[in-house]
Amino acid sequence: MERVLITGGSHSEVPLIKALHRLGYEVISTGKDDGGLGHQLADHYEKGDYSDWEYVLGLAQKWDVCGIVSGCNDFAYLSTAYACAMLGLPGHDAPVIAGKLHHKNEFRKQCRQLGIQTPAFYTIESTVQLRELEHELQYPVIVKPTDLTGGKGVRKCDNFYEVEMAYQAAVVMTRAKEILIEEYVEGSNHGVSALLKNGKVCFAFFDNEEYYKNKYLVVGAYAPSDLTEEMKDGICRDIEKLAGSWKLKDGLFHCQCILKDHKNVYFIDPCRRSPGDLYLLLVEYATGCRYAENIVRAELGLEYDIQVAEESRRIARECLMPDRNGVYQDLFIPKEYEERIVDKVLWGQKGFMIDDYLKYKVGILFLEFDSVEEEKRMLRELRDKIRLRME
Repeated sequence: MERVLITGGSHSEVPLIKALHRLGYEVISTGKDDGGLGHQLADHYEKGDYSDWEYVLGLAQKWDVCGIVSGCNDFAYLSTAYACAMLGLPGHDAPVIAGKLHHKNEFRKQCRQLGIQTPAFYTIESTVQLRELEHELQYPVIVKPTDLTGGKGVRKCDNFYEVEMAYQAAVVMTRAKEILIEEYVEGSNHGVSALLKNGKVCFAFFDNEEYYKNKYLVVGAYAPSDLTEEMKDGICRDIEKLAGSWKLKDGLFHCQCILKDHKNVYFIDPCRRSPGDLYLLLVEYATGCRYAENIVRAELGLEYDIQVAEESRRIARECLMPDRNGVYQDLFIPKEYEERIVDKVLWGQKGFMIDDYLKYKVGILFLEFDSVEEEKRMLRELRDKIRLRME
């Protein structure tokens, strides 16, 4: 049996590991969290830092793997791309391209060169550079590290004092030591998850995104999207521009977008690794496409063939998060919502102390709705109706 290394092993990697098993591979997972649901599912678990390039390379050599699949983290993708390049394994971009695409400032530069809408921005590497901008910034602005995801270190600022504070907080979190100050674009948030083949989009899925207490961490996504077909076609053309300019390998291209003024789509943050929190299952339930398997095939350099259902389903993925810190007790789901559940993964344990409610999730629900009206209403009321009891 051939072996595959996956750089991660949380709940997010479970669909990828299951897809590898269906394809007949022995799976080695790695990461620091012993209790990850993916590690429990893998055939072998090696505790270690998947963001360490040399560690991942050594682990791949130790297990004599035939391929590496990236986990749902940008640092996991970067180490995967490096190890694959060093070993001559297929399915991933050259490390220099992977680095540019997964750093927000480099991605925005490329978008600007290609005529793709993205927020105006500055890259700041020192407090001296920051102070030089004091009288140039037009507020509000967003301050964020160039190399982090999931809303880490992101803050909206309305004056220069707030910018300075946000910079100081963000710079201690980033590895790149580069901070992005960008135009604040207000509008509706959307995700696009596409598969590339020979530089062309052969499959694309679009969603609407929801946020909760943390305004920069996606907790809900649902489909079909409110984007028009014209907007979707334009997004796909822009992705193909990026694919051609960087000569991207076949496989996943995922990106967040903001729809401004109901007409202008701005590209925000892209990635070439799988999005987390079981997003792959949202795509699969909504479209019938075996998305995780196709991603795995692409990352192993195998052929893939997109097959979708004749009719899409109205599906929402909802991450369950508390509204404050405390000791988690239980979860209450009303019958009206229970009847809409098509799948759920719960890992929150009674008595567990939650000390970072802006990031911690106790589980994920997938809900199906019969109409757009029902979907809009139930999702609008969901945070009040589905309750996490804390003490």
